[in-house]
Amino acid sequence: MVSGAISVTVVVADDHEVAREGIRHMLSSAPDIVVVGVAEDGAAAQQLVTRLHPRVLLLDLLMPGPGPAEIALWVQAHHPETAVLVLTAHDRDYYLAQMLGSGAVGYLDKGARAQQLIDAIRAAAAGQLLFTQAQQRRAWVWREDVLLLWERLTPREREVLGLLSTGLSNREIAIRLRIVEKTVEKHVTEILRTLNVTSRTEAALWMVHSGLDKS
Repeated sequence: MVSGAISVTVVVADDHEVAREGIRHMLSSAPDIVVVGVAEDGAAAQQLVTRLHPRVLLLDLLMPGPGPAEIALWVQAHHPETAVLVLTAHDRDYYLAQMLGSGAVGYLDKGARAQQLIDAIRAAAAGQLLFTQAQQRRAWVWREDVLLLWERLTPREREVLGLLSTGLSNREIAIRLRIVEKTVEKHVTEILRTLNVTSRTEAALWMVHSGLDKS
């Protein structure tokens, strides 16, 4: 590192040890980037951010503890000096829209080359927003095509759709929700109408592809 240069401090949060060590190794080639801590779950990530005040939190999406969107919002509210940069193998529109709306500064694929990751961390530390136009477009389309329809469903209809997407019959859903089967049938009819699909199978596929079954 050049004498007098300011290091970019990074906390790596990933629940897989191999991934954490792989990222640490990738970043070791950059003299201006220092990994000051690693976390294996969301709670540990929050603790390290509070204690170490890193310039960048490199965050995996699927970890035990608080979810990534919750962590990003928390960081934005309590430690705005820390930029949240997502590094994930789950490149789905649901996750992309969720993180874009939660204050993260970028969303990278784990297949990124070492130099791409290093450049992204430097840019995040410099205050740059790294979501590409294509990613922003995907997030916007997801909100228009999925989220707005989801919000038109009642809470009970969302419950029925979630159970329907797991393959349960109307009778099984009725038993699970402790309501009569006729009521489930009415909910299913309304769900099909709202989603503009013609069958239970299409509704189930809509739910799975939307990503909302992970929320």
